[in-house]
Parts: sequence; structure tokens; C-alpha cells
Amino acid sequence: MSSLSGPIRTKAHVLHSLRALLHDEGFTELITPVARRADLGPGRRAPAGVHQGRYLRAMIGPALRVNVSTELPRVYEIGPCFRPEPPDALHASEFTMLDLYAAKLGFEELIDLAWRLVGPHLPHYAPEQLSIADHVHDAFSIDLRTEPIGDLHPRMAARIGADPAEPFRDVLGRYVALELEAGTAGRAVFLTDYPTGGDEPCARLAHGTTAVLERFELIVDGIELVHGYTDETDRNAFTERAKAVGLYDDEQQLALDAVDAGTVPADTAGLGIGIERLCAASTGQRDITPFLQSPQF
Repeated sequence: MSSLSGPIRTKAHVLHSLRALLHDEGFTELITPVARRADLGPGRRAPAGVHQGRYLRAMIGPALRVNVSTELPRVYEIGPCFRPEPPDALHASEFTMLDLYAAKLGFEELIDLAWRLVGPHLPHYAPEQLSIADHVHDAFSIDLRTEPIGDLHPRMAARIGADPAEPFRDVLGRYVALELEAGTAGRAVFLTDYPTGGDEPCARLAHGTTAVLERFELIVDGIELVHGYTDETDRNAFTERAKAVGLYDDEQQLALDAVDAGTVPADTAGLGIGIERLCAASTGQRDITPFLQSPQF
């Protein structure tokens, strides 16, 4: 088998497996526009030289959610996404994502679905769960289930040597990477119970809590493979959180408008899987490059 055919066959096997399971789970595959009309700001979208000056999608996201309806309660898409940043071993200018949305899918059900999708390709791992809220309670004596975030921001920054003037979403992301993701070598860990103030403001506030979101990331051997969350059903709460971290954009507005119009249910959940990362993990590699597109010309 040639050096090219091996990765191509691996990726084809992974995609076939994902589609087969989603078909059995009642999901409908569809295609959303790759060229989007919304400019999300400097550095967040690669421009496309097409009619009316569009932008290449960075994630499939809200454009998929607006297809959820009574007739199509479960939808998914597997397609290309683009990023303007320089590529490296785990990031590419063009990569493949699987995104899905489902109506009335609970958070634990979403985690279960995520593992049933990727678990068959990770036979040497047993899934674990680690609560960030529990970690925060142990490390900082702040109970995010009953208390506000309080002084968590400067204390987290101090612990990792970050500038306390950095936005909390950046400090939180670095803290989780250094303190939690780095400890997942040889493990598959679902990080759950993220604090509010991070980079997924559309995630739902966990019932009965003060500052815990229904959001997860699956980290395998230190690398994020899957992210997921249930959508916030309180429009005002979502808008306030998203604007506070600079992540309220035109596409989210369109999705919320569809919810307000009654064409899309508010109670939805979604997840995304990096296909090339899954392929790399399934073959024990830490480089997605072999699993990218067929030769360029």
C-alpha cells in the first residue's frame, strides 16, 4: 500500500463509519453554504473571491442549526472548513469537520453519542469524565454550581503566569490546556462543566447552577477531537454572555431569529468532530497532515 493510499483508506473508513451510525440514529445529511455572507471580523474568516465578496466558513455551526425542524429533528454535515492562521501539525488551512444538531437531545445523551461515533476508532482508550467545576472547587475553593465566578480570573492567571489583564476567555483556555488537557497523555477524557465566560457562550447554563455550562470537549492524548454543547434556550442570557466575550455575530443572530420565528426549536444540542484529528488518533499519530486532501494541483 502506498504512503498516499493508506491515509486515504483510513479517512474513507472513518467517514463511512460515522455516516452509517448517524443514519441508524435518524440523522439526515445535508449541505450548508461554504461561502458565507457574514464577515465575523479580522482574522476569523478567509475571504472568497466569489459573487458579492463572501467568506469561507471557519466552522459549520449556526448555518446547520437553522435546518433543524419538526420534519428534520436531527441533521449533520461533513464538509470543508477553512482557517486564515498558519498551519501546523494539528491545524490546516483547509480541514474537514463533522457537525451535527439534534432537537431535544440531553447533555449526557450528547456525550454518549460522541463516544459511540469516535470510540470504535479509538479501541485502546476507555472514556473518562473530568469536571472543570469540580477542579475549580478543589483548586480555588469556588463552587461554580452555587457561586458566581468571583475572583477566579486573576487567580487562574496567577497560577499559570498569565497577565491578569488578558480576557478571561483567553486565560481560561490556556489554563485548561496547561492544567487539564496536558494531563491526558494516553487517556480519552471528556472535560465537562465549563465555567461561563469562555469561548462557547451559546452553551446552556446547567440547570440549578450559577456559572456552569453544559459544554464538553473530548481530549485524547492531549488533543481535542470533539466539542459539544446544548444550546442556551434563554435568548437574553446567551446574547449577554456572547457579547461579553466578543463572540456575538451575524450568524448567531440569524439562528436566534429562526428560533424566535418558530421555525427552529430552541432546545437543540450540537457537536463537532475534527475528521483529520480523528484519523490521526486512530492510527496513533499526532500529525493530521497525511489525512488532508488528495494531492493539490
